[in-house]
Amino acid sequence: MSLYAIELLSAAHNRVGFSSGLESVDRYFREIARGHLEKGVSITRVIVEADACDPKPVLGYFTLSGIVVDAKPWSGAPKGLPSQAIPAVLLGRLAVATEYQGKGIGAILVATASQLAHETITRTGGIGLVVDAAHDQAALYYARFGFKPVSAGSLRLFLPAKSLEGGAVIPRG
Repeated sequence: MSLYAIELLSAAHNRVGFSSGLESVDRYFREIARGHLEKGVSITRVIVEADACDPKPVLGYFTLSGIVVDAKPWSGAPKGLPSQAIPAVLLGRLAVATEYQGKGIGAILVATASQLAHETITRTGGIGLVVDAAHDQAALYYARFGFKPVSAGSLRLFLPAKSLEGGAVIPRG
């Protein structure tokens, strides 16, 4: 039996008590994520302990949405892309509660987001998974999963669709 469950954000989750140490992502989760989910702007999923009772403490969360990007000049983008913007999946935000950081929760969230991105791309098309890292340390974290900066020094990172094939994205190093 699994220790954790990934669930779609709902009223059953304690958003008020969530703290990752990064105020911008905490505020988004507490004040905006549920509204974005209801309006179809993005999808937020949370990780909770499998046996948690309502209101369930949230150990971490991530958001996914569709975007269009001009990826032609990106490192790792497929050759021969059209000149217009093309679809991709955006990993908009990802955060882990401070008391669970360093315990593998982030890796579970990235792997789940990657799997869902792959399913979306397989059904609708797209070139890969994009993330806008909040800071250099976050960019280094995503690099462990194979994400590459779209250009030198950029905090926008990209994981090509081919890298999402075959299951979970495994951290390196």
